[in-house]
Amino acid sequence: MSICVVVAFLAITLWWLTQDRSIPVFDAGVRLSQAIIVYEHLSAGSLGAALTSTTPYPPVSYLVGALGLGVGGVGVAPPIIAENLVFVPLLALGCYNVGRLAFGARAGLLAVVFALGSPLITAQFHVFMVDAPETAMVAVAVWLILATERFSRLWISAAAGVAVGLGMLTKEPFAFFVAGVVIVTAIRGGWDAWRGFAIFSIIALAIALPWYVKDLAEVEALARGAAQAAAGPSAESGIAPPRFSLANLSWYFWSTINSQLYFPLFAFTLIGGLWTLVGFIRRHPVSPLAWELTIGACVAWLGITETFVHDTRYGMPLLLYLAVFGSGWIVSLKRRSGRVIATSALVLIALFNTLGASFGVGGNYRITLPGAAPELLDTPGVLTFHANDGFLVSSPQRDGDVLGLMQALGRNGIRGVAWVNVGPKEQQPGFTPDFSEAGLIAFAMIAKLEVLSEAGGPVHKLTSSDATLGHGPIGSSEAPPCTRLSDGTGVWVRLGNPNAPGTKDYCPFRHPAFY
Repeated sequence: MSICVVVAFLAITLWWLTQDRSIPVFDAGVRLSQAIIVYEHLSAGSLGAALTSTTPYPPVSYLVGALGLGVGGVGVAPPIIAENLVFVPLLALGCYNVGRLAFGARAGLLAVVFALGSPLITAQFHVFMVDAPETAMVAVAVWLILATERFSRLWISAAAGVAVGLGMLTKEPFAFFVAGVVIVTAIRGGWDAWRGFAIFSIIALAIALPWYVKDLAEVEALARGAAQAAAGPSAESGIAPPRFSLANLSWYFWSTINSQLYFPLFAFTLIGGLWTLVGFIRRHPVSPLAWELTIGACVAWLGITETFVHDTRYGMPLLLYLAVFGSGWIVSLKRRSGRVIATSALVLIALFNTLGASFGVGGNYRITLPGAAPELLDTPGVLTFHANDGFLVSSPQRDGDVLGLMQALGRNGIRGVAWVNVGPKEQQPGFTPDFSEAGLIAFAMIAKLEVLSEAGGPVHKLTSSDATLGHGPIGSSEAPPCTRLSDGTGVWVRLGNPNAPGTKDYCPFRHPAFY
């Protein structure tokens, strides 16, 4: 049954990618561009450059994306499909086995439903990012660490070391999410576990340490930037509240409710957490692995909370713990009717989350509590019950094929592309950031167009072989755009200097092209 859930998730993602034509927003555009660069390095036989060109993040996710580009060609979908085919099964495998080891096979299945029914994980597997792969590797690594039986099984300890080493090469904070489980497992194993723990540690360090030594300066700079954020504008915006403040300590609590799970799914974890706490108080832990999972979750939360800079995506690897605690209590209910009702509710909530995140079904339903501060990120004091606006992406955007526009320009002899203000369009009210420069750069790379001038750059040296793209609201008194975006704005194209007298709008989709 878990396999069926994974197949359904992958099928929805494949459908979504065939329907969506939106420009990758901000980080999604940057990560896609980096995957293409890694692919180009590998194609040129430069493995060293491929492994070190993704700084500040490690290379594993990009290598998987580059594999997709090698198989499917340079485009938006191939690296995303590759990430899904590799990391979605790994996420499900980890969640199922941790749930199975802690509470039984049925809990493992429900943990898979819970995890893949998370709206944030759904959205993040629709774009090329590194946080979903990190989440999957945390799930697999924790499973293998627990499967070592306190590091007494040497071959499993070696496999756990491989998983942790590769996980450390997905994103640097990975260590926070497995550290607590490693520590408790080692302590409970005692002196008898030292050989397995040594094998585990040596293999993990052998895989991950070379990259961290090579890019130590970049990693340190990233850490310093995070530490300094609490004193800068990020603190004012709620991204990096002061350490030990209530706003800081509760940031990921609200983020989980309002971005990662939404309140109905979070309620399952809340019940599971309280159930686990009561078990500790009564000195009857709810699972033989209750200490490992509880301390693992607490250490992970503390680590990401005290790194100052916060982001909705940074708490995603907590999903394993949220899913296991959120499903374990269900199978422990004494009455069969209670188990059936709770299981049905979990499945329906996961399904409804999927409909909202992938298909845009439903609206945004939120309750604002007294004294809430909605101006801060992830809305402290607000309970999100359902949303269809997603994080970076939601339902597929079918309007405005900007990638197709750039590819058509290339087929018509255009060698380079720029995006600058064409008339007053981008200065008018209603201009939106969805015309993302990072995404445009990725599109230009896919279309094999040289990026000649980014936003606001000089344009007087552009020739008739160069195109400029302008974006803004569509007015009634101006020429119609070459393509319209889903938000109601348009994209105009001109060849050469767009501000030269007599310059006409151009569109390769039109006949004639100049108008």
